[in-house]
Parts: sequence; structure tokens; C-alpha cells
Amino acid sequence: MNTRHLLISASLALALILTGCGRAKNRQASPETARVLAVRVQPVAERAFERRLTIQGTLEAKRTALVASRADGNLEAIWVDEGDEVVAGKTKLFQIDPASRENALTIAKQDLAVAEASLAVAKASADKIRAEARKAELDFARYERLHAEQRVSINEFEAAEVGQAQARAGVAVAEAQVDLAERQIKQAQAALAIAQKNLDDTTAIAPLSGLISSRSAEPGEFMSVGQTLLKIVDPAYIEAAAFLPAQYHSEVEPGVTHFRLGVNGRDAGSHPVTYRSPVINPTLRTFEIKGRVEHANNLAVPGSMADLTIVFEARENLGVPSAAILVRAGISLVFIERDGIAVSCPVTTGLQNDGWTEILDGLKPGDLVVVEGQTQLQGGMAVEPL
Repeated sequence: MNTRHLLISASLALALILTGCGRAKNRQASPETARVLAVRVQPVAERAFERRLTIQGTLEAKRTALVASRADGNLEAIWVDEGDEVVAGKTKLFQIDPASRENALTIAKQDLAVAEASLAVAKASADKIRAEARKAELDFARYERLHAEQRVSINEFEAAEVGQAQARAGVAVAEAQVDLAERQIKQAQAALAIAQKNLDDTTAIAPLSGLISSRSAEPGEFMSVGQTLLKIVDPAYIEAAAFLPAQYHSEVEPGVTHFRLGVNGRDAGSHPVTYRSPVINPTLRTFEIKGRVEHANNLAVPGSMADLTIVFEARENLGVPSAAILVRAGISLVFIERDGIAVSCPVTTGLQNDGWTEILDGLKPGDLVVVEGQTQLQGGMAVEPL
């Protein structure tokens, strides 16, 4: 008997819910409906809704530089400190003791000067030998003619022939000496370039514009090649990085998907996703996204935490305060005020954002939805909007 009574009561309640959003009919008020309940109403209107995910991420400097020593030796001077601003290619950072490299450069310059002088001597000697060879060629031609006329002896002719051969050999030797001197100049020039490079390496110039974020050495300390002294970060190029659950991987498209950034509870603007990891971590079932942060009004500081709200879908639709929606007999419904009567309207809900719920079906623009006092209502009750 009790079960049957409950089924009948539930069926009647469901029927009232499903038919309650129709036009209110004139009927004699029962004691319950005669009681007027004060309620607060709000007209249904369109608003923006988003399908989104908010996660915590980290702000990172996209461009950083670790500045290391390129020469062995004592640190003679360091001209910057943490927080200092530097300009790429202009700001001098530090210097390793340059004395030995300066001496090596001086020697290399002298070696080049010696090689150039040797080349000048070799060229002058070659010119002299060529002149002597020309004289030997003329002598041989004359002796050859006289020998044909039998006016000189065989011995004299052979002496002229040997002189010609020696002159030609002398020219070859002189030209080889000129070539050697030229090669020695190139060798000296290369040695000079190396010496100059070694000296230049004692002074470090900022490779990146930005701020000095760390300094790990003081003047007088011995530095080895490759030992890091400074770190530079570019605060103008900041990235936000976060890890998303694997099921969102196909919905994130670099250059198309955007996220809103919040830093310390303050809005830092909307920014595009610039990177999506091509793989999903098989252990954590997450993947990484990154996005460049621009025009964040100095809120974006490398190393700080941030909230990223990734927007997957945005649309305009009717919406009501989420608190106005009740669930009775498993059905979502709202009460609207119509001619002083509370009318229950089943609704189909969609997205929920910031205390508002999207209404896909069941209401129309302008309907007055009860937003305060709705929990005490039944369909057909008399109400008075405040």
C-alpha cells in the first residue's frame, strides 16, 4: 500500500512539473496558493558561455643566457651585478687577466712584420736572379750562334750552356722562396688572428639584452674555460607553461587556442597557445602547453606561478543564475513569475560559468526567473516580485 501511494504521489508531482510551464489558468486559489510569497526575479537574457579549463602553471623566461669564461686565468674585473640591465653586443660583463694574451698578441704582430720583411727580401732577390738569368740566356744565344760558325771552342759553348741551366734553376729557387715567404705571411696572419681572439676572449660582452639574474664569482677568483659566472634573462619574452590532462590533447591547437592568464589574482590578458607537446606522458597522462605572454603590464615575472584558463569553446546563449535551477523528481527546472503566479518550467542546461548556467531549452528571452525564494515554491503559488 505504501509503495503504491509513493508511486502515485511521484507521478502526480512529475505531471505537475512537466505541465507547469504552460499558460497559467484561472482557478480558485487553494489555501496554499492563496498565500503570496515575496520573491526576487530576474529576466532571462543572453550572455557569453565558455567550455574551459583552469589550471596552475609557471611563468618562464623564454630567452636566457649562461655567460661562462672563455679563457683560463684570474678574474680581473666584473662590471655588472644582479638586477643590472645589459644590452646585447654592447655591455661589457667581466674580464679575465689579459696580460699573457696581450704579450702573445705583441709577439704575433712582430712575427707578421718579420714575415712581411722576408717576403720583400725574397721578391728583391728573385728580381735580381731573373735579371742574371736573362743575361745568361743572352750569352748562351750568342755562344750558340758562334759555335755554329765554329768561332768558339766546345768548352766555351758548354760553359755558356751550363750557365743558362744554372740561371734557370736560380729563378726557380727564387720563386720558391717568394712562395714560401708568402705562405709564412699567411701563417703569421693566422697566428695573429688566434692571438687577437684569445685576447678578445678575456673580455665578455653581453650576448643577450635583458637583466642579470645571478652572479657567481668575484674579482680575484681563478676561472676555468666554461665556468659560468652570470645568468641573463630577457624579461620581455615570457612564456606560460602548464600541463593538461591527456583528454584535451586533440582540442588544443597552437596559434588558435587561447588562454587567459591570472597572476596573483590579477588579470594578465589573453594569449595564444604557441606550443603543444607532441607526446603525452604515459605515467602522468598529461601533456605540456606553452604560450608567449605579451603586454602583461609587468605582472609576468619569470619563476612565478600563474593560473591559465584555456578556452576550448565560446558561445552566446540564454543564461540564468545557477542557484535558480532546482532538481525535482530528477528533472531540472526553474520557476518563472507570470501574472503573479509561480510557473515551473523544465529546462535543458548546458555550460556553467561563474555562477551562471546556460539554458539550451525551456525558456525564452524576457522570462522572469525567480532567483530568490524559489526553494519554497510550488507550481501555481501566488508570488510578489520584490
